[in-house]
Amino acid sequence: MFDAGCAIALTSAPALGVFTGIDLREDKGQIPPLELAQIDPLGLGVRVINLYATFDGPGSYPNDSDNAENAMILVNSGDNYFGSETNEDPWRLNKSNGKHSNAGFYQDPFGGNRAPADALLPLFPTAAWDTYMDIGLKTVPVGVSDVTATGPFFEWMDQDSDGRDDGVVGAWFTSNPPAEQHLAVFNSDSAQHEVFLAQFTIVGLDAGAAIGGLTTPVTGEGTYEWMGGLFTGTLVVHTQEFGGGALVHKFVFSKEIPAPASFFLAIPCVVAVSRRCRCRA
Repeated sequence: MFDAGCAIALTSAPALGVFTGIDLREDKGQIPPLELAQIDPLGLGVRVINLYATFDGPGSYPNDSDNAENAMILVNSGDNYFGSETNEDPWRLNKSNGKHSNAGFYQDPFGGNRAPADALLPLFPTAAWDTYMDIGLKTVPVGVSDVTATGPFFEWMDQDSDGRDDGVVGAWFTSNPPAEQHLAVFNSDSAQHEVFLAQFTIVGLDAGAAIGGLTTPVTGEGTYEWMGGLFTGTLVVHTQEFGGGALVHKFVFSKEIPAPASFFLAIPCVVAVSRRCRCRA
């Protein structure tokens, strides 16, 4: 299906580190006024949604082959990764029937596809609020080499051709990560072990837009539904099974929000369709 050489670093002891799902939430705090004025000059409103992979325990070192359970090896949105066609719907903002017609991702002029470098932020602080993908790093510390990469067909998309990205298609992954990167670590705020996967800074969402949540828990390889009115499309997370092999976890984002009692998780989401590439190394 894909090259095992792309394997990442979320390994764990045999009873730990099992992939439990995804979490999308607004947890970054307020944008400082000066930066907010640059990001949102028209005052349309900004929401920052972070994407995580969640696990039931901590990760271990990537070279610990005896404990190599459920290491994440690839994340992809839509139908194209490493030249493979999966016929999946890209991950995107739901702009059907006039919903969120003013919405789009903030793309900082000094940002890129991956996490911004800490050394860059004092000079260009708005880069901290860029929309980007990374596996394990929200920013890149001085002296650390970020090994996250995007696939050859990775693209930001503009589904309504209004000049603003509002979706994404393609894969992002890591190759031979260092031990200190991409471990599933415990987050006391969310009370779960998790790995950061992406940040989506969205300008101009309709007021009161609900993020939604998963309707069922992740129990293994399979397809799961995320109910909500903000996003549509498909997100796929590939994880390494203990003892070798790969598991495929597909998350399909629906357009509607069910009654609150049907949620298993209640968290956020974003993403894809068709146009220009923002492929920066």
